[in-house]
Amino acid sequence: MARPPSWLPRLHEIRRTVANSVRSHYDRRDLERLFELQPRGAGKLLELLPTVPVGTAHLVDREVLVGFLDRVREAEDVAGLFETVRREKAAGPRRKIRALVRRDLDPLGLPALPDSIALRRGRMEISFRSLEDLLESLVILARVLDNDADAFATAYEPEKPPAVDTDGDELRRMFQELEKMEAERSTGL
Repeated sequence: MARPPSWLPRLHEIRRTVANSVRSHYDRRDLERLFELQPRGAGKLLELLPTVPVGTAHLVDREVLVGFLDRVREAEDVAGLFETVRREKAAGPRRKIRALVRRDLDPLGLPALPDSIALRRGRMEISFRSLEDLLESLVILARVLDNDADAFATAYEPEKPPAVDTDGDELRRMFQELEKMEAERSTGL
């Protein structure tokens, strides 16, 4: 009986990391870090999965990796699943890469906003010389908002005016009307 993979106890964590990643493909070194494997073990895992060649490297698509991890999670016989995946790889078609994102983007905070973005409460101004400058500023702004929208809102959302106590005003008006009606009734008798 084959020994279960060393990364199997961390399957849920690995799958969540891959599913939430923005990268499109993983190479052997990425698999080493992700699965906490030695280079040889990561190479064997990469050989098992359907890959696409990019230069001399072979990359596994993120969606393929997520699908593989889902199948491992559902499998009763992981070694048998590995054999099935090997056979499917040999018979499957090769796809070409349409888009390649090789690494996850580091999260950015408010201090990372470029000088080209001037912010005040409820107001933003972006200075740019070219479309590329504008796009770069917008991408950085989007990454900051994605990472720390609460801090951004606290720092730059317009302050809300104090809530008007309409219930208190309504109640005062009602008492004034009652007093007026009472005064009219008492003077009318």
